Amino acid sequence: MKRIPVNQSQHDSDAGSPARDTAQSISIALAGSGGSGVMTAGNLLLDAAAKAGLYGLMVRTSGPQIRGGEAAALLRLARTQTESLDDCFDLLLAIDWQNIHRFADEIPMRASGLLVGDSDEGEPPPVFLDGGARFVSLPLKKMAKAIPGSWTNMVALGVTGALAGVPVAALEEALRASWKRADTALQANLQALQAGIQAAADIHGMPRIAAGAAASEKRWLLSGNEGAGFGALRGGVRFVAAYPITPATELLEWMAPALTKVGGTLLQAEDELASINMIVGASFGGVPSLTATAGPGLALMTE
Repeated sequence: MKRIPVNQSQHDSDAGSPARDTAQSISIALAGSGGSGVMTAGNLLLDAAAKAGLYGLMVRTSGPQIRGGEAAALLRLARTQTESLDDCFDLLLAIDWQNIHRFADEIPMRASGLLVGDSDEGEPPPVFLDGGARFVSLPLKKMAKAIPGSWTNMVALGVTGALAGVPVAALEEALRASWKRADTALQANLQALQAGIQAAADIHGMPRIAAGAAASEKRWLLSGNEGAGFGALRGGVRFVAAYPITPATELLEWMAPALTKVGGTLLQAEDELASINMIVGASFGGVPSLTATAGPGLALMTE
């Protein structure tokens, strides 16, 4: 195991820091237990990358638990349009290691890869280090705790964004644009972001992606569910009946206001059986119709 603890005494000046190689794309995984905010951090990193003139995609993965459990945001940032994740990851940052070993098949690390984890959460699962990746520990939660009102995932965002080479201004702009709470909390989390950026300055040996020119046109930032909903509208769907269930709920939430703009209707049914019967009836009446569900709901519909 290559383990490199990082602390303030190890800080190098910019002039003395070794140059970092640039890459055409970089693959990043943010992981932690449910509720740790890794999906929020992943979305903000993707938004910041777009503001910096980069392209990217993010895949969300989570454990089988109804609530809590492990979660990971898998990202690939690139200088040109990209349509898939890469075969291996350059960086895995874990806010904690709770059941993260279950993602071993989904997050294969490069031999030159880097793991970053909280120094109070113990060692990472050996499976992530077996290929030669090195481990750097940071006191992520203590750093956030030192800034009242801040969140650990914002420290993680700062570390990840800085290591990836995303400009500080783009990271701050993405956080400001997404903020819907009190300004005092925003300022605290901007400080947490900066703390993460400063901590990343002590970590060397990881390639960074060179940011492109700032986007001259507004970029799309949408999920696969939202893209599916947009495609359904463009395909002529004008009636949706469904019962909420993760992850299909996101599609329904996007389609509800969008349907009204084109003269369509979304109805939240009492269950999946009602949903499937409603869209069958509507389709018999000549209206292109859709429902969305997940495995348990589909099982009910087939009864």
